Formats: sequence, structure tokens, C-alpha cells
Amino acid sequence: MSHFKSELDIIEGVYRFKIEFQHNLRFVCIYLFKLGNINILFDAGLNFKNWSRAFFSLLDNAGISMSDIDYCIISHHHLDHIGLLKKFKQKNPHIQILMHEITNNILQRECDLKNFREINAEAEQIIKRMIKFGLSEVLGKKMVRWFSMWPKLSNYYAPDKTFHDGDEIQFGKSKLKIIWTPGHSLGHTCVFDPVHEYLFAGDHILSRITPHIGNFQVDTLLEEKFNFENILDHYLKSLDRIDKLNAKIIFPAHQDVIYNPHARILEIKEHHQNRLNEISGIIKDNPMTPFEISQIHFGTDLDPINTFLALNETVSHLIYLENQGRVRRIERNACYNFYSV
Repeated sequence: MSHFKSELDIIEGVYRFKIEFQHNLRFVCIYLFKLGNINILFDAGLNFKNWSRAFFSLLDNAGISMSDIDYCIISHHHLDHIGLLKKFKQKNPHIQILMHEITNNILQRECDLKNFREINAEAEQIIKRMIKFGLSEVLGKKMVRWFSMWPKLSNYYAPDKTFHDGDEIQFGKSKLKIIWTPGHSLGHTCVFDPVHEYLFAGDHILSRITPHIGNFQVDTLLEEKFNFENILDHYLKSLDRIDKLNAKIIFPAHQDVIYNPHARILEIKEHHQNRLNEISGIIKDNPMTPFEISQIHFGTDLDPINTFLALNETVSHLIYLENQGRVRRIERNACYNFYSV
């Protein structure tokens, strides 16, 4: 049976529960902070038995009971951020769960078995699109199975309240500001404490790597309301919005706490600008499929999931460049080829 390494830190009055995660990110963090007499958790970790045990053990070590916690705010719908919601409610029926309306809609839809055929059909459409971008049909079939399996691993627990971009939620005499930050996921949300100047960032801003930015399965109703095709543009604009908050500390879901938010945001923006320039350079006078570009840019020794994610990230950058008028696409041999203008 696997045991997860864990540690509890108190950083500027914020409890960080840092627990091992069998992934290249290594750890997942849940944060607990106070506003007056109100205790708030940010995110809900993983629903693995020993991961859960590690979290509640750390909570006991801190002398905190789940009955002491008033709220849990969710950054986005990925498995390592929603896992313990049901257990939180079982241990404390009075805890209030909050998440963005889009995150709630995604979870509600994906976890309803009645929607399985529809979601599977959408996955097939995404893979057909990726095959046009150069993905092999063999890998495409594997990814359809992965897309279809993913929702089955999620445990939907209805929130007590949903919020929207720009909401200011009152907690006693204090407020938290909600910043919708689509990019890594469509409903991704950061939370800003303006009194302490703390930003709880989920996966939006990490200390050493940039989060995956790509195109996802999108419910038709969401697509009609928001155009997510140019997802990198959404992400970069949300970085600018975060930068304007002038946060003192960023608390991310993985890796290290960030003590110079402005510098880190500039690094991430520079990283994406460099990637845009590199991709543009690769296809100057040399039309290529996005898959071929991704193999040059990210390498050829990736497992199937990371091969797909590399292609997805490459496509998001190409679409951004295409919207800027810097690249164009042509169709050759049933695949799209992109070239710099």
C-alpha cells in the first residue's frame, strides 16, 4: 500500500498541507487561512485513501478539527483539487462549498452517467480535430478512452454556492475577491485576500513550470457564451489581471510559495512569448503539422498522454499566432499545415 510523504507549514499565518502526489508535480497543497473568526480551506486535494489519511493526520497535528472549518473554495474541477469534498461534508455537514459556476457545470455534467454517450461523442470529435492536426489514429483511439474514463474518476459534490468573475464574497467583516482565470481549465478561479494581499492561485501560476494551456471539451452552451478557441489569449489576459492586484504572496497548488508575484508573472509571459517565437521560427518557409512542431519543440520520448498534451499546447500557441495574423494554415494530405507569414 502506497504511503504519501506529507508536511505541514505555517507561512505568514496560512496553513499549508503539502502531500505527495505520484506525478511530476510531486506534491499537492491544500491551504487553510482565517478571515476574522472564519476558517477557509482552499481546494480539496485527492480522493486516495492514504492521501486522505495524510491530510486529516496533518489537520489533527495542527490541532484543528473539520468541525472548525467554515468554507472550502475550489479553484477548478481537476481530480487533485476536488477529491475530498464528500469527506469534508461527511465530517462537517455545515461546511460551505464554493466554486465557479463553470466549474460546477463541468462537474455536474461530466459526473452524470446519463451524459456518458454525449461526452464520449464529444471526445471523438476532439480527437478527429487533433488527427487533422497530425495526431495518429492509433494514439487518437487511446485518447478517446482516456477522455471517456476521466469523468468516471471525479466525485461530484454540489456546491452550496457558485460564484462569478469579479464577485466579492463577504466573510464576516472581510471580503475575498474572485478572479476568473481560464486557461489551465475553463472554470479556473483564483482568490485574492486584499487585506493581507495574498493570492490563492490553484494551478494558474506555479513557481517553476507553467501550467498546461490547451483546448478542452466544451459544452455547447458554454461555447455559445464564451469563445474558448483562443485559450492562450484568455490565459495571458488573466495573468495581466492578476498582476494588477499587486499581490504580496502567491500560494499555488503545487511547488513553492511565490514571494515576488510580479517577477514570476513576467517570467511566465516571457516563456510563452519565447515559445510563440520559437514555433513561428520552426515553420518559417517550412509548413508543418502541429504534431510535427510539437515533436520538435517538446521531444519524441513522451508517453501517450504527454504526447497529446504537447500537441494540445502547440495548437493553443498556433491558434494564438493565427489570430495575430502571424501564421496561416493550409491543408495537405488531410492534415493542417501551419507556416509563418
